Amino acid sequence: MRRYLINAAFIAGLTCLGVVMIVFAAYGTHQDQPAKLMETDLNRVVIQFDRSGCYGNCPSYMVTVYGDGRLEYEGKDNVKQKGTAQAHIATADVRALLSNFEKASFLTLSSFARESCTCTVYTDMPTVVTRLEANGISHRVEHYYGCRCAPEALWDLEAAIDKIARTEQWTGDVSKQGPLGTTCFNPKESF
Repeated sequence: MRRYLINAAFIAGLTCLGVVMIVFAAYGTHQDQPAKLMETDLNRVVIQFDRSGCYGNCPSYMVTVYGDGRLEYEGKDNVKQKGTAQAHIATADVRALLSNFEKASFLTLSSFARESCTCTVYTDMPTVVTRLEANGISHRVEHYYGCRCAPEALWDLEAAIDKIARTEQWTGDVSKQGPLGTTCFNPKESF
């Protein structure tokens, strides 16, 4: 009887393991999804990038990039052009953005919001919210610049979005304001 119970438990364990493997194979994991970004149908891609202000003169604006290369800009505060504007980038530039999302492993990132930051926090900094829709997936990352936990790859992704979307045409030259348009710190310096 004891041998029968051990065999039954072993078979039940294998069955559960098999079910788990089937679920992962059917749905994939977030680790698998970034590699698929470059294969996505560009008509189903939307990238939204929203910078908030700070205690200072950080530019506040939002840019939406569509898979066909359309850009929509909304300038809010401390920018050369307030209000809305539209532009266009090449689909190769959209693919370059998707490549940057893959490099940052964006779909695996959590938010680095001020209230949920688990490391050193500095006050009066801007927040960037980046949202990606692709392959039927929507993922959003909030990045408070005073939270020092964010990986360098996220900082690099945000800079790439600004560069590829050519936001400086609307925000003005923010290099004189400080790194990434802030007025008080360099995010790559350690405190």
